[in-house]
Amino acid sequence: MSRPSSEVEKFIHQFASPLTALQSAVELLAHHYGQSDDQRLVNLIAALQRSTERLRQFGQQLARHVDVEDYAIVVRVPIEVAQGSARSSSPSPVMKTTSMDLAVLVGGGILDELTNVLLAAGWEVERVETGAHGLDLARQRRPRLLVIANDVRDIEPVMCGQIARTDPETRDIVVALVGYDIPPVRGIPLIDVRQPLLDQLQRLLATHHGERGLPRILLIDDEADIRMILGQQLTDAGFVVVTASDRATALRVITEQFFDLIILDRLLPDGDGLQVLQSLRATPKTRLTPVILLSAVSALDEKVRSLKLGADDYVVKPCSAAELMARIRSILRRSERESSLNPISRLPGNVVIEQVIRERLARKQPFAVGYVDLDNFKGYNDHYGFFKGDAIILHTARLLADVVHWQGGAEDFLGHLGGDDFVLVTTIERLQRIGQAVIERFDATIPYFYSAEDRERGYIFGHDRQGHPCRYPLLSLSIAVVPVAPAQYQQPYEIAMRAATLKRQSKQINGSCLLIDSPERGV
Repeated sequence: MSRPSSEVEKFIHQFASPLTALQSAVELLAHHYGQSDDQRLVNLIAALQRSTERLRQFGQQLARHVDVEDYAIVVRVPIEVAQGSARSSSPSPVMKTTSMDLAVLVGGGILDELTNVLLAAGWEVERVETGAHGLDLARQRRPRLLVIANDVRDIEPVMCGQIARTDPETRDIVVALVGYDIPPVRGIPLIDVRQPLLDQLQRLLATHHGERGLPRILLIDDEADIRMILGQQLTDAGFVVVTASDRATALRVITEQFFDLIILDRLLPDGDGLQVLQSLRATPKTRLTPVILLSAVSALDEKVRSLKLGADDYVVKPCSAAELMARIRSILRRSERESSLNPISRLPGNVVIEQVIRERLARKQPFAVGYVDLDNFKGYNDHYGFFKGDAIILHTARLLADVVHWQGGAEDFLGHLGGDDFVLVTTIERLQRIGQAVIERFDATIPYFYSAEDRERGYIFGHDRQGHPCRYPLLSLSIAVVPVAPAQYQQPYEIAMRAATLKRQSKQINGSCLLIDSPERGV
């Protein structure tokens, strides 16, 4: 073979020089840390070794097919070289269970083997036979793991799991179903007793962490090392990550689980990533799920085509982890904001309200939550119709927003739970001031939403929930204020339960009122 031209040598040098430095650095890391007790570090070094070796081999193949033609560097690579060898695989690290964890198992004999596995791993295990008992125990003891077998008799096992995942007292718990041939359930993982139980438990805990609120991401890429490294970066950034290596696996996982965002490789071994994207957008469950497309192709027409087919973003590989994390968080913020806004008031809804209260609880500083409720709204809505009822809700939202703007602070928060219920989060001093101002403006303006006859009479005719004729006074406003001291409440739903007690007391007061909680009020 003739000596390559200087132009070809320079071209090869542009590839070989940084690859040599990279390979030397990886060898140095392997020498110093290859025997580390940190399994994650060992896995990362092994992935770097495999990837640099593949780059070296591909670079050698590339160098054999480079030439100069008409003042241009030309590379003609045979198809078998471009396709490369079979991609390597690497085991995914798993989370070890810790001692003194509590598991509540609901069901019969099918749970015997699982009980033995958990006990051997150092868990405390509570066995009960009915779903009702299991839910009660989960609310009382807050276990890390709640497993429901398919032989529970008092309630359908799937329904029991859904209740546990929905109830605010238990939804922080990792919930799973166990048995034979259980159909996939959204948001509830399955444990197959015919498969190794310990491996399944480790994967379950590794992907769920026992934490509520962590965004769940599906990473679809055929490169095992990319799945491992990028998956670890996403996990370290605070996401729950599930991976898939091909189109078929990805579509199966998507039918079984719920994800907040999907990262999708453009080229997959069993199909085009765009085909997966089209399938996602054609399926009601995933129609609105954000999708980031990863691709080595940077051509503008490919980006435009992908965005037209429904991708929320297009990221060219290789990309920095910092850039990808920033794009993910931006998309998730936009998705959560758009899905949470109330369509009438355009105020943040339940998801954001709960998040705000959780953040305030985590600060361990005093604050106050005010629950704003319209009295006699059902009577007004039934009498005047829901369009007029929506106008009342919008009017109330604007009053609240105006007063918070003029009399509140920079960190004060206003949200709309839905219907005629609103939430204020601020300090106790500002909440009292804001509440009184809102009541004054509400009482001064609300009569003008009635006809002259109803306004002069001071009430409207209607029927109660039992269908009996009754009179509904003009609308009024009740504000139940719950002061929150550090460590007084642990969860947002506890504050909501206390506010519900206050709201019932406020209904006994005629007209608008602001009721502040105190120990003397009792339960």
